[in-house]
Amino acid sequence: MNVQSPPLLRRRLAPFALLLLIAAGLFVLAYQVPLRQTIAVGGDLAERRRFDDAPFLWDVNGSEPADILPDPASPAGSLLWYEFLERNGGEPYRWTESLSTFVVPGAGGGRYVVSLRAAGGRPDGSATPIEWQFNSGPLLSFDLPAGPRRYHMLIPADNSGDIRLTMRSTPLDAPGDPRELGFVLYQAQVAPLAAGWRAPAWPQIAGLTLVLASLAGSMHLLAIPPRLNLLLSAGTAIGAALSLALARSALTLFTPVLLGLSLFALAAAASVYLLTRVFGRADPNTRIFSRHIGALILLAFVLRMGGMLHPHAIYSDSGFHANKLFTLELGQVFQSATLPDEAGGGETPYPTGAYLLLAPGALLIPDGHRARVLLVQSGTALLDSLTVGMIALVVLRAGIGRAAALFAALCYLLPITALESFAVGELANLGGQALAMPWIMLLALGYAGSAYRGRLLITVGLIGALCAGLLGHSGVTLSVGAFTAAAWGIAWFSPWRRNQAAIDPRRLTFVAALALVLVILGYYSAPRYLAGFLSGGAVSAAETTGTAPIALFSETIRGVLGLAPPRARFWPLPIFLGLAAIGGSLLLWRERRSEAAGLRIVLAAGWIGMFLTQGLLLVADQGVRWSIFLYPLLCLSAGVLLGVLWDRGRLERIGAVLITSGILGYGLLMWIIQIRDYFHS
Repeated sequence: MNVQSPPLLRRRLAPFALLLLIAAGLFVLAYQVPLRQTIAVGGDLAERRRFDDAPFLWDVNGSEPADILPDPASPAGSLLWYEFLERNGGEPYRWTESLSTFVVPGAGGGRYVVSLRAAGGRPDGSATPIEWQFNSGPLLSFDLPAGPRRYHMLIPADNSGDIRLTMRSTPLDAPGDPRELGFVLYQAQVAPLAAGWRAPAWPQIAGLTLVLASLAGSMHLLAIPPRLNLLLSAGTAIGAALSLALARSALTLFTPVLLGLSLFALAAAASVYLLTRVFGRADPNTRIFSRHIGALILLAFVLRMGGMLHPHAIYSDSGFHANKLFTLELGQVFQSATLPDEAGGGETPYPTGAYLLLAPGALLIPDGHRARVLLVQSGTALLDSLTVGMIALVVLRAGIGRAAALFAALCYLLPITALESFAVGELANLGGQALAMPWIMLLALGYAGSAYRGRLLITVGLIGALCAGLLGHSGVTLSVGAFTAAAWGIAWFSPWRRNQAAIDPRRLTFVAALALVLVILGYYSAPRYLAGFLSGGAVSAAETTGTAPIALFSETIRGVLGLAPPRARFWPLPIFLGLAAIGGSLLLWRERRSEAAGLRIVLAAGWIGMFLTQGLLLVADQGVRWSIFLYPLLCLSAGVLLGVLWDRGRLERIGAVLITSGILGYGLLMWIIQIRDYFHS
């Protein structure tokens, strides 16, 4: 057992202790930048944005006017809320309830001028009796006139550095409206009273410092080199200080979530440390490498969850998946969903494989819709994060080296296609993708090859992995089918007979046929699905035109190279990723090492399968999410190129680091933009 001596331990801890002190000082200095905040209640008409006010207002009614309204000039048309206001005048607003709260957390100590633009809103013109109370100060009682006015109040922040206004009002009796209506709120503004020294919000300073300490401790447990750990911790501290100075509320709203995630990361890192200490005694290098991969998996999970749990984030589909999970808990395994017109329209089977994996978690959470939403979000984030480890394992077993495995795993740390789906709430796509990854991994590792012929347990594992991939999500099912068909074709008809050592075509035929039979008989033969199939399936409610072959090929290549967003996606892929993936694939096929035979076939099958699924767009306006399915394979081959560059020399190492930094930086930037902007218009 290697126990560090106290002097050595002190020498290693001293720089981190100094960093924490410097970070706390930077946070205090950041609070010297005055907070000036304008909150457009109900929406910002100039920016055409909505819901930015939600984290600051507790127990208030929804924004008005509604997001979409009928167009009086066109009986079949509609107007967005800002179009309605621009045409008819007025401004957005929200009704409070009888007891509502306005909060700006972590504003900092001192006195502030808080301005509210409000109105009683009574149709008969009468005033509304209200009581406003700032923090724990005296009540301010008066009658709020029906028309809008601006009210300025001078208040001190509380002991935690928060600004808190409690608003009580006599509810309006509105026949036919079930809501509790207090008064109308249009805008809130916060500004400091005077210049000078500003006391920080000490709970925020303590929380952020503890976050920094937890992350540094997690990286230490997971064998991140001390200098790199110190550099990453310092970068995190500087980023947090800049956020406090320039975008304070965006961070202070998020500090409790950050603290919870960092403590979870510390506990998980300690668990990984203990496990690798017990099972990795024979080879210290393998133990350290395992901890590095554990660190990347943990970081991937924290980044995904952090984005989804930010108070500013809004998801359109997460509730849908929570309801699907609840329906599964009630025993409805055979579920369906209505496709949009461009995808064919009508009811279609909705496989529940991912929900089956998450269902046991329902026993550990409190009952309720919000808890179930958190379960599907965190469960899907964990499944997707495990892909990082699978990618590293495949590259390592291909004999390309640990550097290549780490680079490949890093490329999937912030995959823009998956993050877009997390931001939107397309959790079924992501869950299905995670279920398909074990099948891809097993093929890449050669478990379908002739070396494992006759091993019953491995054959059962192959069949189970393929069945899971076919039951994750209908779009993923098509991608898995096309990928498997391409791998089967390569195994049978490749001129290089050595491929049979990696994928035995007879064995793959048996596994694929049996898995397909089991899936069809065990799932798709349900009466509710058979009725739809026998009646002709889904019938489109709108004519689809499809895409010309040349245009489709050009669109796909541009999407892979990052020159245009893939269809149904908002953002292009990282431009370096596609180029690095092509370079890595060429290196693999040129070197022809036997250990990488399975990986070569999987990469080739992934590309061929992607083009096969794109064939749907020849006759339809919407296809599968090919970019989500292909992204892990791009990371696999990109890691090969980056690993080769890393092993060649200093200049090549700089290039590998710059390419990886570009991929990660682009993913992080797009993730932040998605959190900030999605569904806010």
